[in-house]
Amino acid sequence: MTTTRTVFRITAFLLRSISKDVLEALKAAGVNDLYMTAARSLVIDAKKGLFSLLPGRDLISDSFDMIFFLVGKETESPLFNLVVETGHLSIPGTGSVVSEEIEVPAEEILYNEKGVQPFDAAPLSVHPHAVTGICCIVQRGRGDGVARIALDTGTCVPTINFGIGTGVRDKMGLLRITIPAEKEIIHVFSAVHEADGLLRTMVEVGDLEQPGKGFIHTYPVGKAVVNMRVIRGGQQHAATIEQVIAAIDHMKGGTEWRRRAREMVKLQGGRQKIITERIDMNLLCDGGTGSDLVKAAMKAGAGGATIADFRHVRPPDSPLSTISPLRELCSMVVPKDRLKTIVGALKEAGAFTDRCHGQIHFRRVPKAVTYMGR
Repeated sequence: MTTTRTVFRITAFLLRSISKDVLEALKAAGVNDLYMTAARSLVIDAKKGLFSLLPGRDLISDSFDMIFFLVGKETESPLFNLVVETGHLSIPGTGSVVSEEIEVPAEEILYNEKGVQPFDAAPLSVHPHAVTGICCIVQRGRGDGVARIALDTGTCVPTINFGIGTGVRDKMGLLRITIPAEKEIIHVFSAVHEADGLLRTMVEVGDLEQPGKGFIHTYPVGKAVVNMRVIRGGQQHAATIEQVIAAIDHMKGGTEWRRRAREMVKLQGGRQKIITERIDMNLLCDGGTGSDLVKAAMKAGAGGATIADFRHVRPPDSPLSTISPLRELCSMVVPKDRLKTIVGALKEAGAFTDRCHGQIHFRRVPKAVTYMGR
């Protein structure tokens, strides 16, 4: 495979009412190459009085924006802090932000590396810490049930965006009509020591080892400020429990003190077949070109992909203005030994020409679970 270099991907999950302020702050700092898409978050509604006796759904969905951009090492920390500060992410309930190391081709030029000058970051009132990211793709309409695991266990507030899935569905002949192409993509961030149990529980609830039900994988996150206000309701004390937890996290230097045995996230005896040491290959391309590129990748050994629409945000006079503002993010979790072949197939299919304006980056996937066939 082409030689790579390490950069950082910062991803923010923000209330829509807040995201505009964050975008303006990033633009002022020189971040002129970023991507965003509509999303939603879920919280539990704490009913009061007689309302607590009424049956029915108790989940609230909030409109969110998911924003990500790539930066170099010199500006990763101040830009991360800038998102926390302008997004008010030290206040539980406003959103989350994570920063992870990824690999890009060595010759890839990051526009943000030229546009952002190193600057001193404002000190944070919260303590960023390492977490494990969990990305779960399920059929549209099934996302709430799986995402709720993160709420019921007090792990975090999950965020969901939408995409189109391809893979097992395209290999099932007439049965494919029973498997919707529309997918919900669930983003959860767990304390590292609790990720395995949470992964297994989400697999069980989502029936993810059944054909066409979905795919789930983990990835390492080096720094995160995670929204943990999983319940919304009346407040009777000077500080919410989430604010107390955040304060203790800061004093303890992380989340390890929270380790506890949770019935819902106990390991399930190892019954599930875990796929290990894969690579999540993320291909960004012009809108409408992703489907054909994914087909070329699948012929070269990719098992499938999830394609999500993103909007490319840049100044009107940017050198990147030749790129379509409608972009597709094609996520393919592939074996390491097939990576070179798959990238080669994408090149032959024209992924990195002016027809598609393809950009690619890679992140490590320690564990994944999906239908593996008989």
